[in-house]
Amino acid sequence: MIEASFTTESLPPEDRFACWHELASRVVVPTHVRCDDEAGFRATSLTRGSHTLQGTTSTVRSFHAERTQKLVRTSDPEQYVLDITRTGVSAVGQGSQETLLRAGDVVLIDSSLPFRARHTTGTHEGLVLPKSLLPFPPQDVAPLLARRLPGSTGIGAVLIHCVHEALSAGSRYRDIEFIRLLDTALELLVTLLAHELHTLHALPPESHQQALLARVQSFIHHHLGDPELSPQTVADAHHISLRHLQQVLAAAGTAPAALIRRKRLQQCHRALMDPGQSGRTIRTIAARWGFASQAHFTRLFRAAYGVPPGEFRASHSPPARETASAVRD
Repeated sequence: MIEASFTTESLPPEDRFACWHELASRVVVPTHVRCDDEAGFRATSLTRGSHTLQGTTSTVRSFHAERTQKLVRTSDPEQYVLDITRTGVSAVGQGSQETLLRAGDVVLIDSSLPFRARHTTGTHEGLVLPKSLLPFPPQDVAPLLARRLPGSTGIGAVLIHCVHEALSAGSRYRDIEFIRLLDTALELLVTLLAHELHTLHALPPESHQQALLARVQSFIHHHLGDPELSPQTVADAHHISLRHLQQVLAAAGTAPAALIRRKRLQQCHRALMDPGQSGRTIRTIAARWGFASQAHFTRLFRAAYGVPPGEFRASHSPPARETASAVRD
């Protein structure tokens, strides 16, 4: 479990802005920033989560940020940043898209592309996640970047509530419960993006395949734990033939069975690295993500990552004292 809190209150005024910027660049992504009133700058922030998915909340005075192409080349964690404006006003731009955001608005940013942002004093919440956790290729997500995503109703409203509940609960939840809340928020984000991609591509005839691809990938993501999930069940759920499904995924450079297998292995890989799931056996984790046979899972995991799952978990375990503390908590 990762947890990092920060406040400028105990720092000398001349150090506050620089210390906050260093932390934000490390936890989120490196940027160039400036503040019109560095002497009066104030900020508090909290980051909690696993090594692969973190929730963040911060209250910050006004500032400007820019991630240049040079910074992208120098350091790219290949992450998406989901930002929820709780209070204040922001303007975020990426590529040719620029959006004004107010309280309740949601926006997605890609660390692999330059972006710019202007924030008034306000509070923000959000998620930081590897791009590989989303079941969509980056080129499909690109039209949604720096675009206002619906947050007042429907899936977006549930997503905002889930993130807020996780981050505002303090010590109300145990570590493993907090991680599960973040996992729920991730699933809601996947559903929201799939819905938006379908809406975005609903009109042009040539985009129907992209919309179908988004729905297929979202369906697979949500049913990975079902051991009965197969290419045929995916095709049946979308009322298309197996051959059509194969053609849709071939356009994305993969095949149905390979995609299901890869996504299941990624989830298991993530769980084995997560201290919050250290109490779960490897068999339990494999079964949670749809592997009925542990021997089969072990062979696939070794082929994908070079070592068997037990050896992988041992090499990524925290020190003994930290593990004991986590168990007591």
